[in-house]
This record gives sequence, C-alpha cells and structure tokens, in this order.
Amino acid sequence: MVAKWLQLHPDYLLSSLTYQDLGRSGYNGAHLQGELGQLLVGIKEGLIQKGDCILVEAVDRVGRLPAPKMLSIFTEIVGAGVSVITLDDGQEYDEQSLNNNLLFLLVAKVLQAHQYSETLSRRINASYEKRRREASEGKGVKRQTPMWLTTDGQLREEIAPFVKLAFEDYASGLGERRICHRIRAGGHPELSNINGTTVKRWLRNRTAAGYWNDIPNVYPAVVDKELWFRVQSRLNGNAPKAAAPTKYLLTGLVKCGSCGRNFNVQKKQAGTGAVMQCTSRARLTSDGCENNRSIPKQVLEWVRVETSIAFVQEGLQRQHLSASQKRLVEVQGELEELSKSMNTLVDTLAEVGLIPEVQKKLQELKQQRESLESECTLLERTASPDTLTDIHNLEHDLITNDVLKLNALLQSVDYTITCYRDGLITVSGETYPYKYLGVSRKRRAYRILFLGEEHSLKIVTREQLDALREEGLLPPIPHKIEHGDGPDVLTLLISQNRRKNSIY
Repeated sequence: MVAKWLQLHPDYLLSSLTYQDLGRSGYNGAHLQGELGQLLVGIKEGLIQKGDCILVEAVDRVGRLPAPKMLSIFTEIVGAGVSVITLDDGQEYDEQSLNNNLLFLLVAKVLQAHQYSETLSRRINASYEKRRREASEGKGVKRQTPMWLTTDGQLREEIAPFVKLAFEDYASGLGERRICHRIRAGGHPELSNINGTTVKRWLRNRTAAGYWNDIPNVYPAVVDKELWFRVQSRLNGNAPKAAAPTKYLLTGLVKCGSCGRNFNVQKKQAGTGAVMQCTSRARLTSDGCENNRSIPKQVLEWVRVETSIAFVQEGLQRQHLSASQKRLVEVQGELEELSKSMNTLVDTLAEVGLIPEVQKKLQELKQQRESLESECTLLERTASPDTLTDIHNLEHDLITNDVLKLNALLQSVDYTITCYRDGLITVSGETYPYKYLGVSRKRRAYRILFLGEEHSLKIVTREQLDALREEGLLPPIPHKIEHGDGPDVLTLLISQNRRKNSIY
C-alpha cells in the first residue's frame, strides 16, 4: 500500500522514520510509549516537519483509545502542520480537514475503532474465562485436538499406544527417526507416513499429560506427568547426546582409542565369530586410522557383562523411578514451567505498568513456587534404589525384548569401552584395564589379561549354540531372536550366565 501511494505521489520520498504498529493492539494505550509516542517526540524535536505526512493503514491502527484522547493526539499532530493519511481509503487529515465536516468522520472512525476493540476484547476474555472455568471443573474444552483424541476430547484407543511408545522411546534415548520407524512398523494406516516433525510436536504437547494450558486433568492422559517432564528435559538439551541406537548392543558403546570413532561389527571369521573394528580403519584402511586391531565381539560382550551393571543400574533408576523420584521429576518440571510463566508476567508488568490482576497472578505463582521448592528439597533427600536382582531382571528383559533401549540406556549414562591398537581395553569408570592377547588355537579360547592374570574365554560359535539348544542344554530363545530381529544368542547366553552367578 505504501509503494502504491508513493507511485501516485512522486513528490514525496519515504523517510527512514516509518510508522509501524503492526500486530500490536492499540486498545490499552501501551503504544503511547511506543511508535506513536516516538512520532510525537519526532514532531516536537523537528525530525518530522511541517508539510510531512504520516502514512498509516487505517485510523484504528493508529490507536483505539477513547475518542477525546485520540482526538487530542490527532490535534497535536495536524496542529504541527503534519498530515495523517489513511491508506485503506486514501483520506488525508490535516488542519483544514479538522475545521470542516471531515472532523465528524474522524470522530466516528475513532469511536468505531474503540468500540470494536472493546467488544472484541470482552468477548475473547469471556470465552477464555468460560473455558478455563469448565476446564477447572473437569469438563472438556472445545478446541482443535491432537490425533490421539476425538473431537469430544476422548482417547482414541487405537492411536494412544503409539503416542505413549514415542514418549517412552524418546525418554530412553531414541531419536525421532528411529521412533518413526518403530511407529510405522506398527501398521496403523493413519501413521504410515509419520515423520520426525510430527513426533516432536507430540512430545511438546502438554495435552498428552492431560493438560489444557496450565490446567491439569482436563483430557485423558496418554502419559503420566513424570514421563512428560522427563521428555521435556531431554528436548531442552538437559540430557547427554548419544549415537543412534542399533540392533547390535555394543554399537555406539565401543570406541577406538586412536581416533575416537565407533568400533562396528564386521563379518565373522572362520572358526571363531564376529569381530569389531574401528569404522575409520575398516573404510579407509591406514588412511582412516592407525588402529588395525580387531577384537572378537564375544570378548567385548564379556567385558560389558563384567563392567556395565553399575551403569545399567544408574540408567534404569532414571527410567524406573520410585514414587518419590517420579514426584521429584514432576516438581522440577512444574518449577521450570512456573518460572516461564513468572517471566512472562514480569515482562507484561514492565510493558503495561502495575496492573492489579497481573500483580495478583504473579503473587500466586510466587507462592506456588515457594511451596514446590520446599517439596523439591525434601524429595531430593529421599532415595529408593532398586535391588541388584531387579537390575539384572530388567537388563535381561531389555536384552530379550528391546536391545535398542538397552543400547540407548547405556549411552545415556556415558558407558563406553575403548579399544587400543595393542589390545588394551579400558572401560569408563573402571580403574584397571583388560588386554586382549589373541586366540589360543590349542585351547579354542580367547586369551584375556586382567590384573596380571591370563584368563581363557572359550570360543562359542552360533553353530555350537544352536546344537546346544537342540539338545535342550540352553533355555529356549524367543521366536523373534531366531529370525534376527532381537539380540544375538551369545549376548543373551552371557547375560543368563551372569544372572546365575556363574563364570562364563
């Protein structure tokens, strides 16, 4: 509109002092200290001079104050010889127009703008307060609902489990792409094309925990508040970054001591089994990394079993929390949300001045924060750790049913096995290293040095495991593992042996 007006009036040049009040409501008068106030100051200081004109969208964009106040502002502007031109109708207001019938048109426009703003504000506030009241009373709120709710706010039982899965997987350390793959594998037609953006939007939506704005228990919750806040903590960057979990339990956990890259599973060697090698070395040979050491996967899995239990315990305690620990996560999340609300109110007070309603709300939030901080202090001093047996059982369940989650869990607590060129193997948090000495062909075993003593780890191939299973000497293996979708048999066997407190 401005460009078109300038084309029709070539004698005028556009000043760098443009009037912009786009998007801000002029009703409460806050803009008097903003752009319009700056224009008045500019006129008084001579930056805007007689003969200049001010281009605005319409009178209602200049301000929506009561007519006497707005007329006094216009009088001051045009009295200085500055014209006001409304671009929506091309009308010009100057000293001469204020002395003829256009004055009445201006008054009518100002009154209409003010009345419109007042009516609209009242209706919006009334509608919002009605919905807040109904929400507080446990009644449903009419609004656009996420896909796991019906238009009446009821849970869609066929969709809700996938949403819960997304929250649980993300809290366990999986990324959006991996979560999308797992959801699409569920086969629901509405989720066949789900993408990472949709998953991220789910994870940010408080409706999943039953909230409408800051009011709880308005909708059926897909996840509890503890899980929702735990996910928010990771979304906000409070959780450590991890590599993408994979179907191989050790991938992402075993690192190269020379270049720091991952050790990945390579093809099986004849007569032994799969080995792990530096990714850079495998791809680029000596140009990629000097570490040419390949270490049997069985050896590294044995090292993991020997050293990871404390890390598994830490990770599982983060995810399988006691009642007090869950409440602590909720309280910490609520404190963070309260701080955001209080900061918003403080900004509002700074902008519009001391408004009793805002001050009252701020005081209420302050009292809530003090109460939550006291509860947080008590909860932080309450511990309910799981027993070692519980940890073993939970770990075994993850190995059997969801290797991805166990891999992500260990990465989330920074568990790493580092392999060096000379066969040295170190583990995060462990004082004493292991050393892989190679294969004893005579004993058909891997040689491992630990604390000055050499240990033999009998080589077990898949063929041998299958034979033992056929003879009934091994416990049955779940169906999905037989088809390669779960953990390998060796990992499961080593885990089972540790649960029996035997030496493998």
